[in-house]
Amino acid sequence: MQRFLESLKLLVFGRPIATERAQRPALRTRLALPVFGASLLSTVAYAPDAVIDALRKGAVQSTLPWMALGVVAIMVLLGFAYRSNVRKRPDERGDYGIVRDRLGPNAGLVTGSALLVDYIFTVAVSVAAISQFVVFVIPDSSGWHTQIALLAIAVMTLANLRGIRERARLMFAVWFGFLLMVGIVFVFGATRDDVAPLTTVPPEAAWSSALAFAGAIASGAVMLTGIEHLSSSAPYHAEPRAKRAGRTLILAVLAGAVAFLAVSLMVWRFRVSGWQSGPVLLQAADRIFHAPWALWLVAVPTVAILYAAASSVFRRFAGLSSLLAQDSFLPRQLAQQSDRMVFRGAVLWVAGFSAIVVVVTGARLEQLVHMYLIGAFAAIVLSQLAMIRLMSARIALQPSGRVRLRMMGTRALHGAAAGVAAGVWIIIAVFNFGAGAWFALLLVVALVLLMRGISAHYANVREQLEILPDDPASARPSSTHGIVLVAQLHRPALRAVAYAKAARHASLQAVAVQIEPRATAELQRQWGELGLSVPLVILDSPYRDLASPVLEHVRSTHLQSPRDMVVVYVPEYIVGRWWERFLHNRASMRLRSKLLSIPRVVVAAVPWHLSSALGEGEAASFTRELAQVEALDGDPDE
Repeated sequence: MQRFLESLKLLVFGRPIATERAQRPALRTRLALPVFGASLLSTVAYAPDAVIDALRKGAVQSTLPWMALGVVAIMVLLGFAYRSNVRKRPDERGDYGIVRDRLGPNAGLVTGSALLVDYIFTVAVSVAAISQFVVFVIPDSSGWHTQIALLAIAVMTLANLRGIRERARLMFAVWFGFLLMVGIVFVFGATRDDVAPLTTVPPEAAWSSALAFAGAIASGAVMLTGIEHLSSSAPYHAEPRAKRAGRTLILAVLAGAVAFLAVSLMVWRFRVSGWQSGPVLLQAADRIFHAPWALWLVAVPTVAILYAAASSVFRRFAGLSSLLAQDSFLPRQLAQQSDRMVFRGAVLWVAGFSAIVVVVTGARLEQLVHMYLIGAFAAIVLSQLAMIRLMSARIALQPSGRVRLRMMGTRALHGAAAGVAAGVWIIIAVFNFGAGAWFALLLVVALVLLMRGISAHYANVREQLEILPDDPASARPSSTHGIVLVAQLHRPALRAVAYAKAARHASLQAVAVQIEPRATAELQRQWGELGLSVPLVILDSPYRDLASPVLEHVRSTHLQSPRDMVVVYVPEYIVGRWWERFLHNRASMRLRSKLLSIPRVVVAAVPWHLSSALGEGEAASFTRELAQVEALDGDPDE
């Protein structure tokens, strides 16, 4: 069974990867662009849906081009601001690193929490979008939105647990294939002359229209949610890393802005009002081409880039959680990589939480979009404030000249970006509060409190474990007392007694708990016949409890000599078949865990390997060696 499990693990996870073989890629811009820009470009698949949905509530769909231009302006502003981020801090810590270093650990903690929540909702939104595209081109799958989304999460989870990474050249095909598809849709749509003319004159001012415009800008800001991934990609670029990473970021933002504007114009030109179900991109394509094959032409590259974007989020979540774990804000196990160089714990966490979000919301894209902008823009605002402080510190060191003026211009850029991002965040929090933003806010606050508690715990542990001058922990105990637990007299018990004798304790005794008087009397008789020269202590248990009498006896032994150490030997079977584990050692495992809670008590598990654990050849060899040792020793008890 053990070999079967090892083969299954090898099949699922793949062969281990040696540390020296794990090297970071050094990508040029043309390959780094699709690898790190997939998250930003993939939002084109559902950002127009969010904008048109907001405008529909105010019956102002005709203003879609102006709203799209507003979103593009925000994208360009934040794109150039984040290019400055990358050039000033070309490391993989991204927003979390710059905020923690410049605004303090608490602000960094908020940023890390906001980004983790953003990543969870990014996965949920991406798979919900995948399910919408699949259902639109395969109508028979209608009603299976949640199942399709969960299946996508399962596939991504298995791929990331195995450590499968998208090849740069494959991502090149996916990224540029999606752009090519958008270009084809735009060209064919723009050249159609059988479309009624439209107007973009906004209606008369009204509260409903104002709310719709604000909601449209906030929803369109979803186009910026992948920018943080680009800002932490510098270590994976070829030299000069900072310059190449900044160039990659700007190109990705501009490509996303052009694609978003092109799709929005086609949606507006072909009167996709948002009242029909299905992605507006596919609705526009359907009205442009009037052919089922064209829908597949649009859907396949879109699903591919959505999958690539969501899969990359798994690694971003794992990388950030590893940084937070290293800083003692999350369990330290999340900072440990598996034999495939994968943070498996983090992969399972993001998969589990995103699956819960999908199930709770029913994979409804319009609801999920309102939820996950909170975390992304909270991190953007804090990172821009951190950059303002960084530039102010550098300006103070630069007395005069063009360099100082350039630095002041960069600080003004970050100030404008912070103001715009803060305005968008406030709009999202206010206008989308009832639509789901409250849930994201609650998750961020809960995660901050949780991580503060974890950090306080680790700080308390470090304080308790710190070595002091003349530390008493290094003092040798006055003496040690051995206790061998004996449930029945067999070879494992004899082995435990022999090990305890070899330790030469100040005192040694065997302890048994009386449940059945007849069994106890038989044990005493056998013990006397063997002449083991170790006293056997029988503990009474009127309520048939094994653990309590042993714990009380160990405590009483300890009280008699508080400065001494008590060593408890527990014989245990080592089995080889999986089903045998449920038949042995259950009581001893529970007893060991309780004994470990007693100070100055050491628990020693004495293993006895059954034949199923050794195999036939090893079992025969072990039996022969044991017989030879007993023959040489004469008396195994001496």
